[in-house]
Amino acid sequence: MKKLLLSLCIILALSACDNKKDVKHATPKPVIKIGLIAPMSGEYAHFGASMKIAVKMFEEDKQTKDSAYQYKFFIEDNAFSTSRSAVIAKKLIDIDKVDVIVTLSSDIGSVVSPITQDNHIIHLSMATEPTVAKGEYNFTASTPPNKNTGKMVEELKKLNLDRIAFVIQNTAMMQSVAEYIRKAGRNGDINIISDNAINSGERDFRILIYKILEDKPNAMIVQLQPPELQIFVKQLREINKDILITSVESFGYPEDKTLFEGTWFSGAVVPTKPYLNKYKQITGSDATNYSEIFYAAFEVIRAAYTSNDKLEVINNITNLKMNSFSIGNISFNQEGMMQTDAYLYTIKNGQIEAIEE
Repeated sequence: MKKLLLSLCIILALSACDNKKDVKHATPKPVIKIGLIAPMSGEYAHFGASMKIAVKMFEEDKQTKDSAYQYKFFIEDNAFSTSRSAVIAKKLIDIDKVDVIVTLSSDIGSVVSPITQDNHIIHLSMATEPTVAKGEYNFTASTPPNKNTGKMVEELKKLNLDRIAFVIQNTAMMQSVAEYIRKAGRNGDINIISDNAINSGERDFRILIYKILEDKPNAMIVQLQPPELQIFVKQLREINKDILITSVESFGYPEDKTLFEGTWFSGAVVPTKPYLNKYKQITGSDATNYSEIFYAAFEVIRAAYTSNDKLEVINNITNLKMNSFSIGNISFNQEGMMQTDAYLYTIKNGQIEAIEE
């Protein structure tokens, strides 16, 4: 009996040693810290809310769980303020010690990119302005402005709309496509009869609208952002209900798209059907609010991190060619700009809907 008890004790002791040995060698996965600077309040809060859904979807993805890394997100509300974004970027770098920062729009990306470059932090921005990608640490993660503009110009030509009025807001977000539109005019692809700029904060556009309409345009390109966009279009429709209006992406920005019902515009990539189905399963809505672009950025980070060597990660992004769950094919050029196609969209029943071609 004593021998039996002694044997049992030895077995238990050895088992405990083995368990300790296993625990000792169970090394936790290294963590990639991702700072997200996005509007969680204000005019663009719906984009921030959708981004949080993208984070949840990414965290639950099998590829993420099977990855050699853990991914920790630091979400910061910039209320779409450039000055606030600069402060947040420094906080994410100095206090949270993030490895990557993800931003939304050319306005924000333009402010953050010099900070990330100086601090050697990888930065992916849902921006169209090429200068956001300046420096080896900065990348844009959206459809390039030349493709977006080209898609819109192509449709205007198809419709034989040959007298175009152009209204542009003086922000980096809008100016990123302005030169491409003007270039199309100089090349004779479209006939721009009126080129008009407004400043953020303006609220009464009626005199400008009457002036534009005096030239009898048959279409108007409206490159404004909320809230100036809605105010301008509302005042335009009070004066002229019939003139065709279009834009590069702008009509997709407001949460309430009632004013733009039935209009068409060119925009960034469409979400894949699997992504859309998964998003709808979680939210009950087809309105992804460009969350697929955020998700695509997360997929790029996951694919690029094969080591903790930042230069290797940068090289991996630059040479990346992948088929993503969110937007399909993803690649970057040597300037650090994501190369994806543009599409035509319409507003139907208050929602963005891709036009089948």
